[in-house]
Amino acid sequence: MFPTLLLALYGIVLLAIAMASLKYATTIDNFLVAGRSQRKLLVVASMLASTIGGGITIGTVTRAYNIGFPAFWFVAAGAIAHFLQGALLSRKVRETEAVTLPDLADKLVGPSLRMLTSIIVLVTWVGIATAQFVAASKVISGITGLGHQSAVVAAAAFMVVYTLIGGQKSVLRTDLFQFGFLAIALVAALAWLFIGTPPDAGAVRVEIFNARFGFLDLLYYVIVLGGSYFICPMMFSRILSADTPANARKSSFMSGFGMLAFALLVTFIGLWAKASISDLGGPDPLNFIARKSLPGVLGTLLIFGLLAAILSTGDTVLLTAAGVLEHDLLKRKSVAGVRIWTVVIGVVAAGIALFQTDIIGILIKTYNGYTAGIVPALFVAIAFSGKRSLNPALTFAAVAAGYALGLAGSFMNEGSAAAKLLPMAGLAASAALSLVAAYAPRARKD
Repeated sequence: MFPTLLLALYGIVLLAIAMASLKYATTIDNFLVAGRSQRKLLVVASMLASTIGGGITIGTVTRAYNIGFPAFWFVAAGAIAHFLQGALLSRKVRETEAVTLPDLADKLVGPSLRMLTSIIVLVTWVGIATAQFVAASKVISGITGLGHQSAVVAAAAFMVVYTLIGGQKSVLRTDLFQFGFLAIALVAALAWLFIGTPPDAGAVRVEIFNARFGFLDLLYYVIVLGGSYFICPMMFSRILSADTPANARKSSFMSGFGMLAFALLVTFIGLWAKASISDLGGPDPLNFIARKSLPGVLGTLLIFGLLAAILSTGDTVLLTAAGVLEHDLLKRKSVAGVRIWTVVIGVVAAGIALFQTDIIGILIKTYNGYTAGIVPALFVAIAFSGKRSLNPALTFAAVAAGYALGLAGSFMNEGSAAAKLLPMAGLAASAALSLVAAYAPRARKD
């Protein structure tokens, strides 16, 4: 009963923050990029909170429980991508004054790429929203005892309402608090587990490769999954909300260090579970630890930390998809339109989540096509910005070819060589065609 009351109180606090931000949601720039005036601390916290959602948290602990230390690379790949982002992209992206990722594609290449990028982002981010609703349902089920489908409906309804009220301003305001909440909960839980009830000597093994994770898996994690962080609509919305290009660049570097620390935290929690728990009895390892292995107060803190992480990612995902649909596909600038599409996208993602439970599986299948198609082409376009204009038709072909190959990988059995090689082939095809587009005769915008 007490955790349920805390859950209700937590929801009321977040809704109050959203209502306080309602006055800033007057234009689409304010609603989607918070007026481009955010300080470095808020940008970094929001980048971390948006990338490190409950899906990645719960999913990485589960992966560590199943495959051991190599689960570290699922998050560490994102950290590497953020370092590269800071070194190569962040300043240039902020200087474009774009509103969304497809808007950036339009400025650099042309409207045909804007349209294709919009469609791919919309489909991809519906999948990511689905993963967040599934993750939230696991936590809410643990707190309230609701079944999976009822918990999905409750989680989706709250996230949609919270997001459509305050927009990006309320998201940024709450992300610092929510990420701090999660970080404290994870550090405290890790300390309790390894100091209070340490596993047997030698039971926790740190290894880059093992029987369930080889070199091809590492390449796939770093290149394909990492690429989804390198050029990402959510990360770019944070970069575009920074007050200066210099602070945008610093924010990417700082968030990279934060992700590395987080990767170690969640991986070692999963390794403790692998060494100490022989039978989960149904729940995922992290929820099992929160309910069975930690004292009441600390377990509750961890559960609410997870919920905070899920909300921090979920609201950004919904806002990103709705913003792209309104601003780039329909080419309108209505805040009311973004709010309407937030509801529609939430309903679609919730409908899928009702019948899904594998968080990481959803995320991997979602990322394949997006990363293989969009990331190489936009990287080439950003790298050549101010120097050469890419041929629009060839760039369109690059994104389409890469996306098709990456999407084909999503239909292969997860873990098979084809499921990893097809997205990487898509990356190579998109990169090669984009370079040709950069040097094609009479390269110009649409």
